[in-house]
Amino acid sequence: MTADFRGGLDQTLTQSTCGISRSNIAPYNLAMSHNALISEIEDWLVGKALGDPDVVLLFETLCRRLHAVGIPVERAVLTWPTLHPLFHAEQVFWWLDQGARLEQYYHSEAGSAAYLKSPFHYAMTNHLSRLRRRLAGPGALTDFEVLSEFVEQGYTDYLLATVEFTIAEFAGRDNRATGIMASWTTKREGGFTDDDLDALSHIQKIFAVACRAAIQKRVMVNLVNAYLGPTAGGRVLAGDIRRGDGEKIPAVVWFSDLRGSTRLSDRMAPDDYLALLNHYYECTAAPVIAEGGEILNFIGDGVLGIFPITEPGGIAEAAQRATRAAAAALDRCAAIRTEGVLGDAPLEFGIGLTSGELMFGNIGVSARLAFSGIGRVVNGAQRIETATKDVGRAVLATESVARAAPEAWAPVGRRRINDLAREVELYTLKSLAAAQAAE
Repeated sequence: MTADFRGGLDQTLTQSTCGISRSNIAPYNLAMSHNALISEIEDWLVGKALGDPDVVLLFETLCRRLHAVGIPVERAVLTWPTLHPLFHAEQVFWWLDQGARLEQYYHSEAGSAAYLKSPFHYAMTNHLSRLRRRLAGPGALTDFEVLSEFVEQGYTDYLLATVEFTIAEFAGRDNRATGIMASWTTKREGGFTDDDLDALSHIQKIFAVACRAAIQKRVMVNLVNAYLGPTAGGRVLAGDIRRGDGEKIPAVVWFSDLRGSTRLSDRMAPDDYLALLNHYYECTAAPVIAEGGEILNFIGDGVLGIFPITEPGGIAEAAQRATRAAAAALDRCAAIRTEGVLGDAPLEFGIGLTSGELMFGNIGVSARLAFSGIGRVVNGAQRIETATKDVGRAVLATESVARAAPEAWAPVGRRRINDLAREVELYTLKSLAAAQAAE
């Protein structure tokens, strides 16, 4: 939708081009047969708009209510654009006999052949508020591939409607119009009546009010999770926004750092260095998330992550997750080197793992705050990562981590870690020890 979704929302096409005549687009009439029951749905939607609706459940319930009052909807699709690092749009499919299913579409799919051939894309690019296609009987028109599939499945009528709205406006930023698009399909002989069509268009506008609240919340959660992480994001959304708000979290702490970053940033072209950083983060941050950990901070090219220690698994489960993530990081790095996507640019990093209790909370000044992890255990993880250079192992961990997965770790001896008051028994992954022994 975005910019292409602007304008023309009062436009409709004639029967010859979209299967709907202007005589069929009468205003919502209080005397129409659906009115009394539709009014109940309106009241229900207004109540939902004042609450905290889940868009998938809201759409599914709306579809069932419409069918219950005699509007023969048997398949429906709701779609909207979203702000998300991975997805450009979200879509809810509903069938009378199957219920609802949410699907999300990656940015790379925005120009897919299936989408470009869809009624949704056609309606959006032509700024149509309604598009109807009779699928059976006189006037049947199946000028989109998906409509032919509907005919084979026994559907007789199809209506697509759009409603535009704005989620938020920010000073100095171009406002991007957004909204919802919904399609409604029936198998009833004769298709939708005029009353059905007017009721669906009217209800969709009321539904858009409730849907706007639900979509705005999804966008807000997407953004805080992407930029703050689910733990910090959840805390912010829950109102923990004062400086000093925080809590103690027992966790296995991960710290990784890119080797030679200062030298590389100085000699590499900015675009090449950015590509190197993104590959490095895919090697280090992505495995943490994949194993159920969380990235607390990107500190320059350092990655600070945690695997919270929770019951019933305790430290054993958290340490095993961290162990698998560290092994996966090395595997990803090896694959990137084999593929040669970075040319002759070196991709090397160190990972330090330890466990303990860190303080996680708001630090900064009142006008600019950040959630971060602080404490001795965080400093310890950073110092252990630094020791990987001296020890000659890409991954080092303390005994508390290694004992949770003894089959994966091998001791490298006791070492005095900078800024720590005692020597620490360190371990490395056995796969690394074996590789070095074979050299």
